[in-house]
Amino acid sequence: MNIQSDCVGCIVGQIDKALALLDVEKSVSDEVKAEVKKRSLSFSYFHTPPFIAKDVYAYLGDRLGLDDPLETIKQQSIQKACELLPFIYKKLQISDDKLFTAIKASVAGNVIDFGAKEQFCVTNEVQNIFDTDFALNDYEKLKIQIKTADKILVLADNSGENVFDKVLLKTIKELYPTKELFYATRGKPIINDITVKEAYQIGIDEVATIVDSGVDTPGLDLSRASSDFKAFFETVPLIVAKGMGNYECLEQLKDNRIFFLFKVKCNVVASSIKKNVGDIVLLQN
Repeated sequence: MNIQSDCVGCIVGQIDKALALLDVEKSVSDEVKAEVKKRSLSFSYFHTPPFIAKDVYAYLGDRLGLDDPLETIKQQSIQKACELLPFIYKKLQISDDKLFTAIKASVAGNVIDFGAKEQFCVTNEVQNIFDTDFALNDYEKLKIQIKTADKILVLADNSGENVFDKVLLKTIKELYPTKELFYATRGKPIINDITVKEAYQIGIDEVATIVDSGVDTPGLDLSRASSDFKAFFETVPLIVAKGMGNYECLEQLKDNRIFFLFKVKCNVVASSIKKNVGDIVLLQN
């Protein structure tokens, strides 16, 4: 899904928000804002939003001398998500369909998204998610694929969300012990996305093999992935892609191995799937 005019303002706004949170000196902040605005005038409309965003975030990090500008935000999100785990596990304990409950928990975590224009409260989302219907629901198709696939790849999204993704992976492993599970992260820090560091931090390796995709985009742009990951990606029979960034990068493949799992947080994506901002989606590509 290539960028639209709304995406340009969103990307520029993300940098403004990051500068405010980082409490950057005004002269530097003004310089960065001016440069990003200048670059936005020549954004290519032949690329996805994550592909375009990578360059301005790389510039932000280079100008501030920070390898991971939003590290503090990422850690705060992980801590907040961990505090909500007891509630999630209580829901799982009483659930008649533990796989569906774990999927709901995983999509609830997708509200943790620094890059989204529309922001949601993760506590409210987790508390309400089990009473919220999917606007698009391919669960039965996914359930069949999980039963039959020998390998399952989950594409990670935002820090904090990984806490809930672990619940999903752990549940799949408990239900289907012979499945090989894989969890693919970004190749380097970008916005608040999960890298290998945050995946190991919360123990994803206890339930799945952590894979570095090599991408430097806030969404899995295969053109930016390592050759090893590309080869692996082509062999996996089932892929669960978390978050809008992965949807924006992969929906054009029309690959029915991929199931998208995310909360709609912008009008551009809402229009793409003909649903509303705030909806939750489980959609086979």
